[in-house]
Amino acid sequence: MKEIFENIDKKTKLHPTFELLNNFKALNPAKKMINEIANKMIDKDGNFVQQFQTTGFNARLWEMFIYKFLEENNFEIIYKYDRPDFQIVKDKIEFFIEASLSNEKDDDKYSKQYLHEVLKSKNLEIQKELIEYYVMRMGSVLFSKLNKKYWELEWVKDKPLVLAITPSHNYLADFLPDAKIIEYLYGLAHKTEIVNDEVNIISVDKIESHKYGVKEIPSNFFAQENAENISAVIFTNNGNLHKFNRMGYQLGLSEEQLIMERAGASYDPDPKSVMGTEFNYSVTPGELRENWSESVSVFHNPNAIYPLNRDLFKNVRQLWLNDEGRFDGFMPDFFVYHSLTISGCIE
Repeated sequence: MKEIFENIDKKTKLHPTFELLNNFKALNPAKKMINEIANKMIDKDGNFVQQFQTTGFNARLWEMFIYKFLEENNFEIIYKYDRPDFQIVKDKIEFFIEASLSNEKDDDKYSKQYLHEVLKSKNLEIQKELIEYYVMRMGSVLFSKLNKKYWELEWVKDKPLVLAITPSHNYLADFLPDAKIIEYLYGLAHKTEIVNDEVNIISVDKIESHKYGVKEIPSNFFAQENAENISAVIFTNNGNLHKFNRMGYQLGLSEEQLIMERAGASYDPDPKSVMGTEFNYSVTPGELRENWSESVSVFHNPNAIYPLNRDLFKNVRQLWLNDEGRFDGFMPDFFVYHSLTISGCIE
């Protein structure tokens, strides 16, 4: 793929985040990282660079994340068909991945300014509304993919098909609980109570639907018509530009000397933990503290016609339903729920 930061059409309206990435020195590691990835990828559609610079910045960045995630997990990527997005093979197992995200909307009520006011006011009702909107947007992305019917394509037939999604509809989406995605996918919710600073699970209840304002969508995506053709859903809220910046800087790709600090919340193995474990550290060149698999979840479809082999992925969270219909799975020792990164140049 040609140089992704060259041949910029000055007459075209560039995506504001692309412009920031291209010009802001503190994002130099991400720029180098992205350029390195782009030079490895093949542009199947012929419009990757143009979309990355303009209206499809977030979608193309998400595809680059998936590419690195697959590369790290030793998958072979095959460029034979134009859809779905990825055809991959590992251990003689072939399957397909279609990448999607909840993109920004120009007329979205939840503008950056609006969200700033919400955080200042600490209005719990609006925060609950944001979570409901989050579920609605992510659910709509997944449901819309069923209409594509990729499983009917000759080269996809009789093979596992996976949907990969990430929240990108506003800057707070990365911090909202992915437990809501689990509720939507499986139609099950843990009812809990906090007693003496400990979380106790009271019950696991079935959910029929999710509501946002006057809109309502059915829950339990994996039980919807045609969803049996979806083998699993890959999810992460850690595929944004800060991820690429941290990965690039720890690999020493930057021309700039930076101060880069990361803080967040990670998995706590204590089942009664309320908030998880807080962490913080300085990102420094040569100290490899993060990989592309961090914060990635694979949610397996209990109704899949072609289930996805659980051994294909390592060091990621995996969730499935056991024979009793209860949640089972694997959680890495270090799994980040959400984090915040602050970067600045040393003059």
